[in-house]
Amino acid sequence: MGYLPIFLYLASFIFLFLLVVSNSLKNKRKQYQVALEELALRVKAYGPKNPDPHSTADTVTLEEVEQEYQQLKARTGAADGKTATQLNQIKLAMGRVRQQQYWYNNMLKTKPYSLVAKLFGYKPL
Repeated sequence: MGYLPIFLYLASFIFLFLLVVSNSLKNKRKQYQVALEELALRVKAYGPKNPDPHSTADTVTLEEVEQEYQQLKARTGAADGKTATQLNQIKLAMGRVRQQQYWYNNMLKTKPYSLVAKLFGYKPL
C-alpha cells in the first residue's frame, strides 16, 4: 500500500494536466474559427450578392477570405467614405484572425502544449 497512493496521485495529476492543456488548445482553435467566420460574413455582406448572414460555408479558409477581400477591394477602388470605412473594418477583422492564428500556432510550439498537441494530433493552422 506504500507507493500506490503516490502513483494514483501522479496518474490523476497527469490526466488532469492533459485535460486542461487539451481544453486550452480547443478554445484557442474555436476562437480562431469564430473570428474567421465573422470575417467571412463581413466580406460576403459587403460583396455584390449580399447573402443571408446566417448562411455560411462549412469550411472557410483564411486564403479564400483574403482572395474575396482583394477582389472586393479591386472592384470598389477609391469609392466614397462609407465603402472605405467598410473595407477598413474588414482589414481590422482580418488582422484579428491573423493574430488568433499566430497565437494558436505559437502555443503549439511551446513545451507543454507541443507535447499534448503531438499526443492528441493537433496541427498548426
